[in-house]
Amino acid sequence: MRINYFIPSPRFTNLICYPESFGHYADEPSHSENRTHGLSTYNWHIVRGGKGYIQVGETMLELGQGTGFLCGPGVPQRYYADQDEPWDIRWVHFTGPGLRTLLQGRGEREAWVFSWEGADRLDRLWSDLLATGIHPLQDGEARLSAMLYEMLAEFIMYVDGSEERPQPGMRTKLMETAQWIRTHSHQPLTLEQMANQAEYSPSHFSRQFHGLFGKTPIEFLNECRILQSKSLLISTGWTVKKVAETVGFASSTYFIQRFRKNEGMTPEQFRELRGVHVK
Repeated sequence: MRINYFIPSPRFTNLICYPESFGHYADEPSHSENRTHGLSTYNWHIVRGGKGYIQVGETMLELGQGTGFLCGPGVPQRYYADQDEPWDIRWVHFTGPGLRTLLQGRGEREAWVFSWEGADRLDRLWSDLLATGIHPLQDGEARLSAMLYEMLAEFIMYVDGSEERPQPGMRTKLMETAQWIRTHSHQPLTLEQMANQAEYSPSHFSRQFHGLFGKTPIEFLNECRILQSKSLLISTGWTVKKVAETVGFASSTYFIQRFRKNEGMTPEQFRELRGVHVK
């Protein structure tokens, strides 16, 4: 099966990103590419099943389900499907003026191999793109750009480089634990309790959590509490002390410190900024 869509260039050239083409290949053992001078676009693949191979530097890497690769413009590309178990892949070639900042240099010098295990929403977004196909010129350009941007944002937030790939199931477990922390943030949680929920040691849990979310578990916990406190500050006449206790802070002094650090103002100033005056 080979599905290919080729998209006309957009009339509005300042879109952050835009697909040049995209598609889906499966059960194609002859699929092979050897581009010595690369493409003028970014080239992004995710592997959904089967296996294949890609050259990175002087090394040929095997890729299977839950992996993928990204190549920037001009990057040489050599990859092919396994003859016996050809990969099931989805791909998109795309361009845009804001991509270097968005992608943080990934794939600029050589193919960047990653794992998207546990980021199931990425595959669902890709399904939406394939189902959309080619929109009529009147209304399609903004929609295609927005869909691709959402896919790239999901990609940047949740994928890992292959050298840092978590063990199977770890990403899913960390996401589930983060949701559990958010739900139970009003309780006096400790790092040990959060690590136990994930079934990892505290040190290992902290490293992996920070790698996935860009913040420590304690920072994430405090952020959850601060977010909840904002709603209470503007929807109730409670004292700062009661708000702090309700969202899980051990003391109003620590709550004010954390709030000021996160928001650049005190809880009372936050209230005043939104026109809330407590008698």
